[in-house]
Amino acid sequence: MTRQLRFTKLDVFTSTPFVGNPLAIVHVPKTVELSQTEKQLIAREFNLSETVFHHMQDAVSVSATSPVVIDIFTPTDELPFAGHPTVGSGFYLLSRAPQLQTITLRTKAGDIPVVRGVGGVRLQVPIDFKVHDPLSIPSVKQLQPQLNDADYVNGLDSAEACASIVKGMTFLLVAIASEDALARLQPYPTRLIIPDMQTTLGAWGVGFAGVYLFHERPDGSVRVRMFDGTIEDPATGSAASTLGGWLALRRGPGIHTIELEQGIEMGRRSDIKVIVSVGEGEIERIELEGAAVQVMEGTVDI
Repeated sequence: MTRQLRFTKLDVFTSTPFVGNPLAIVHVPKTVELSQTEKQLIAREFNLSETVFHHMQDAVSVSATSPVVIDIFTPTDELPFAGHPTVGSGFYLLSRAPQLQTITLRTKAGDIPVVRGVGGVRLQVPIDFKVHDPLSIPSVKQLQPQLNDADYVNGLDSAEACASIVKGMTFLLVAIASEDALARLQPYPTRLIIPDMQTTLGAWGVGFAGVYLFHERPDGSVRVRMFDGTIEDPATGSAASTLGGWLALRRGPGIHTIELEQGIEMGRRSDIKVIVSVGEGEIERIELEGAAVQVMEGTVDI
């Protein structure tokens, strides 16, 4: 028997249609059960960086007291957390509930409070933050033929920073010396492979690992690109939160606001804001802020 589910498509980390990072939200009524295989097939069909499955509390309302359960899928895997799906989902749900100022999203990584802001939303990122020892993975630089030693802040042969926002979401953070060099980067032929990942990263050495390359400007703002093999992502909230946490730890105790631009080379500019509270040598809180705009809606036949 064919089942029909509604979906909404948004562009996230922008208020302008057809830029930012696209997100599909598939609305799953209480009466419908989807298997893991069905969710993965739907996400593969959308073929976006992430697709969200919104498990509806009822047909008409969103509650301020009951968490909204969402599942986050790439075309190939389920993720415990990702930034643009949670920002997009929070924005969508609050836009349907003008009486509310906040909701809670329940993800595999934990509950995420989302607060309405001016033109967008701010959410508290679930963190199990870990800065790993710097990693030297020669292929990351060898596979960028248009860059030379001077294009890397740490040079061609040096290790680069590595950090995880939660267990299962890890990023190699590669410092680039200029915006011109950042623009010359190319996608990788294969996904990032961290040798002996579980031994190298310990309990955090599971799940996803991506390459996040960044140029930090003198004013503290950052321009970034993220590659997962052949795929470039227009906006990566989890990577932005990871980089924001790493930069904030270097800046010391206090509250640090870091503004990031991503997706420019793809023609899909995304504006991401990360707010990090740092105590004595550790991160106390990370918040992620961004806007979204609805661009499409329709149905999926299962």
